[in-house]
Amino acid sequence: MDINSINRFVKNGLLPSHTLGLMGNHGIGKTSYVHNTFRQLIAEKHNIPVERVHVISRCVSIMDPADLIGNFQEFGGRTYNCPPSWIPTCKEYDDEMAQLYAENGKQYSRLTKYDDIYVLFLDECKRGNAVIQDGIMELLLEHRLFGVNLKENTYVVCADNDNAKIYNGTRRDPAQESRIKNFIFAPTNKEYLEDFSRRVENGSIHKVIHSFLHKYPDFIVLPTKTIEELSVQGKKGPCPRDWTQLGECLKKFEDSRDDITSGNQAFLADIAASYVGFSYGLKFAEFCELECKHEIDLNEVLNNFTEKLGKHLTAEFKVNPKAAVPAAHGLLDMVQKATLTEKQSKNILGFLECCPSEAVAAFLKGWQKECKDQFMEWRSTPRRHKVFNGCMMNKERKGGKPSAYENWVAAFTKQHNLTEADMDRDDIRIAA
Repeated sequence: MDINSINRFVKNGLLPSHTLGLMGNHGIGKTSYVHNTFRQLIAEKHNIPVERVHVISRCVSIMDPADLIGNFQEFGGRTYNCPPSWIPTCKEYDDEMAQLYAENGKQYSRLTKYDDIYVLFLDECKRGNAVIQDGIMELLLEHRLFGVNLKENTYVVCADNDNAKIYNGTRRDPAQESRIKNFIFAPTNKEYLEDFSRRVENGSIHKVIHSFLHKYPDFIVLPTKTIEELSVQGKKGPCPRDWTQLGECLKKFEDSRDDITSGNQAFLADIAASYVGFSYGLKFAEFCELECKHEIDLNEVLNNFTEKLGKHLTAEFKVNPKAAVPAAHGLLDMVQKATLTEKQSKNILGFLECCPSEAVAAFLKGWQKECKDQFMEWRSTPRRHKVFNGCMMNKERKGGKPSAYENWVAAFTKQHNLTEADMDRDDIRIAA
């Protein structure tokens, strides 16, 4: 299930008393989702600031029973269960224990903030030993431990790898399985790319990661069969977490004035391979060396395009036409998030007129598909129509007959009462 669908369930369907399970391969963002998106959704759901939603994360695979059930305290010849400090206990239990402690000359420490919301996140849930698996049964179903209720409106979320062929861990028995509302965690490539784009904007990863994965989206999350084959061979392959961490590493190089994404192909390949595996690291380094030119400042293109910059880009793309496609993809991501001014609209036109047809088509097709209204508003002059159709239509004449593009020009100028010279004008508005 994609992120949007899971979000819809969390916002409109998930009850605090129901345990949510997120299943999927390693490194695809389950933990990050709980600590960020899920937390934000719960805050909105309960109408409180996100700072008052506390995600308490525990790795079940390294737990022992005491980590889960806590210890015992004796008062008056009787023992009382004392959950571990990370469990948000209900106020009724805390009141009872505070009274017992006071009666015996001791002070009870209340750790739970009763007006806040808690999320217990049990990571690698299936990797816990048999004792732990039995111990969490009550927690998963009834949201209590050894008879001690969790604080009201406490959410419990589990995360697991679901492929028993390649991942360690026990199988849940049917009784435990029935306690969890499991979803296959499967963000779309578009959702991943949007996340990488946000990280680039925030300055946390190098921009080349987004450019590479925009061109090779199948490398974001490998098919399960490929992961199984790599596992059998003892080889490494990438996952979204690996790409993020590689991006963080490369950003650190860049911030240290030692950007290795250009002119250091062998060294970059070694670095990338340590994060994403040998073959994928080589492909990434090759892309950086041959296709991605980082001297193109896309912010400058969108906001301050000049004749000088246009000449530079034209010359650059003539020598290395492959560099235009990732630049176009990067600019498109910026454009989709902007409310375009007329100056920016003209700058986009100037950039496209510097690009080879492949890059122009990639940009305009993507824009039309993802933000049709914005695209249609931009394509409002003869010159912009000309750029669009010029890269989409066949310009080759056959048998002395006009090409498809020439026929379109003739029909378009007639329809809008334009001359052929008017097709180069950007100051005439054409009705949609």
